[in-house]
Amino acid sequence: MHSARYNPPQPMNFFSRLLVAAAAVALVLPSARAATWEQPAAAFAGQIASLTGPGTVQLVFDNRSSLSGSEVAQIRRLLERDLRGLGVLAAGSNSATLVRVTFSQNLRGGLWVAQVEEGTETRVTMLPVQLESTAPPSPGGPTVTLRRTVLVAESDPVLDAQVFAAGSMQRLIVLEPSQILVYAQGTPSLAGSAAPAGWTETQSLPIPHDRPEPRDLRGRVAAGQNDLFDAYLPGLLCRGTNDGPAIALSCADSDDPWPVSASQAAFYDSARDYFTGVLAPGFGMELPPFYEAAEIPRPGGPALLLDNLDGAAALVENQRIESIDGTGDWGSDLATVRSACGPGDVVVVSGAGPAAAGDSLRAWQISGREAIPAGEPLPVPGTVMAVWPTAGGDRVMAMVRRQSSSGYEVWSVAASCD
Repeated sequence: MHSARYNPPQPMNFFSRLLVAAAAVALVLPSARAATWEQPAAAFAGQIASLTGPGTVQLVFDNRSSLSGSEVAQIRRLLERDLRGLGVLAAGSNSATLVRVTFSQNLRGGLWVAQVEEGTETRVTMLPVQLESTAPPSPGGPTVTLRRTVLVAESDPVLDAQVFAAGSMQRLIVLEPSQILVYAQGTPSLAGSAAPAGWTETQSLPIPHDRPEPRDLRGRVAAGQNDLFDAYLPGLLCRGTNDGPAIALSCADSDDPWPVSASQAAFYDSARDYFTGVLAPGFGMELPPFYEAAEIPRPGGPALLLDNLDGAAALVENQRIESIDGTGDWGSDLATVRSACGPGDVVVVSGAGPAAAGDSLRAWQISGREAIPAGEPLPVPGTVMAVWPTAGGDRVMAMVRRQSSSGYEVWSVAASCD
């Protein structure tokens, strides 16, 4: 990662403070199972009614937890029923009293928050709820372990690297500021081992540069629609095509968006070293500028995780942008990797802070609106310069500047279960 883009510690937001306060609440908490929400709904209705008093209210719900849509609907019906029994009627938008109900959660459990707004006055009540689904995994349960394979080492900076299949041949494409290196996978050893002998450089393709390069140069390699690969640099797009046993490279000026996830591309501002927030095809809404993005599978369809300029992470889902808690020690490089462990797909994120003592990579699970560590950090003896997803999704590619000596390495990082 570029040291200039390390994430600063994030201030705790309103709901983070409430979650911390909830940890100090008495140990007698209403328990909720997936099949019934009767007890916590009744308790929460009593707390709300004590603030509003009898009368009509406007009731608004916001789900920032992993509760399903059907669970939220069930809890809403129970709350409205219990409130009616206490003389509080949810009567729509004509009421002068607004009650905002938010469902949130973290590893300690759930937290239901109600904000009662009347004119300029706002009162808040909250209910911690034990949720079996949010209990931390047992010490003997599966965790995600990141395992690295060093593919190649280079003396010049590496911006991105990807593996592509060309017929029966595997090619590793390494993007550097002034050239693209092509590696072919070695043949099995004569001793009969099935393991390949490694990667052998077969071509060095110069990249023409007609304009000054930005100080913090970034680049991206992705599969092309009509060619083997596309290589993106600020103001330049290079296409690599198969030309018999070799690869032919053609480059031209371009302001095309760069692919940042499996389904989205983003316009890159090289003068400021970030993506502008304009996506293609996009979400039909305005997004803030960001450094990196990762696609997260969700029950309602894929969501997009953004590493924003202010050091906070946000999730774009259901035409909304929601902040993600628990990302204070995230760096500015991330990508999604598929895992067979309990969490499923996880996000691999670089560490934050000075890299003089070594960087790290770590897998995180996004649960509701919170980032939860899915395993221990993988130490990096140097600095993570970039992390990009692969087309298959079963690993990520990490570009590392070595600490002990000058030079760079290309890592293939996979997630396994322990």
